[in-house]
Amino acid sequence: MMSAAVARLSALPLFATIRALPPNLRGALWVIASGAMFTLVSVFIRLSARELDSLQVSFFRAVFGLLFIAPLLIRLRVNPFDSPRLGQHFTRAFLGTASMLCGFYAAAHLPIADSTSIGFSTPLFITMIAALFMGEIVRWRRWTATIIGFLGVLLMVRPGGDVLQVAALVAVAAALLTSVSAMMVKRLSAHESALRVLATFAIFSTLLTVVPAIVVWRWPSPTVWLYVAAIGLCATIGQYFWVRGYAIAQASAVAPFDYLRMPLSVLMGFLVFAELPTIWTLVGTLIIAASGLYIAYREAQLGKKITAGVKPHKAPA
Repeated sequence: MMSAAVARLSALPLFATIRALPPNLRGALWVIASGAMFTLVSVFIRLSARELDSLQVSFFRAVFGLLFIAPLLIRLRVNPFDSPRLGQHFTRAFLGTASMLCGFYAAAHLPIADSTSIGFSTPLFITMIAALFMGEIVRWRRWTATIIGFLGVLLMVRPGGDVLQVAALVAVAAALLTSVSAMMVKRLSAHESALRVLATFAIFSTLLTVVPAIVVWRWPSPTVWLYVAAIGLCATIGQYFWVRGYAIAQASAVAPFDYLRMPLSVLMGFLVFAELPTIWTLVGTLIIAASGLYIAYREAQLGKKITAGVKPHKAPA
């Protein structure tokens, strides 16, 4: 049934037109659509947090994500646990779940624009981790961009003691955990299908969040049931769109479009919650985005040299 529906959608003139576009443009459209889905996730988290603790919202995200994946697992007869790397899957799921818990807490307590902007620091953490723990050579240009990017994060966090600043620090922790989880996904994806990676995360994250959810449990109202179901649906669709975008296009070509989530977040924050970003949020976002785009540009330069068969005399700065 699901595959038949997908086939009918793919036959529509709009989808035929999209398939005829150049790969980088198609990838950009997927990434923009992904950003819209993740922005909706942030909105529904904030709405759900009016009644539920973020721990319980995280549990529902995991459960509904699993429910949306389960029919595909059954149809394709995929056993998520039939893998020699089950320990790595659990480690990745543990880190991803910790990231989700931190991210949902931040989304529940911060303006949408702030939590989105701090999330853009993930590429900065990836650069730092690759250099310090994975032996990648990072020259002074990328180190400079990374440090400047973290200064932008510092502007937004503004260390202090109130709830907003604590939530901002939790958002930074979410970005750090996301970067480690993303690197594990990249390693697992070299040997495992994307469906198995998604399925093991959905299963393990459900198991990891069920006890914390019970501790703070409150029965959702009918409206909030719709919100938490929408979180699971939008997050799953957003993940799929994001993977599709980066699979068919060059990362350096689509990375700038990922930052369109910021104006989308500002718009939704204003329309739904009457929020406007502060000057610190705007300046910090510009610094983080500029640093992230420069890092993507330097990585693209290295990729061009490798594709052309030219061995660079030194690692990219």
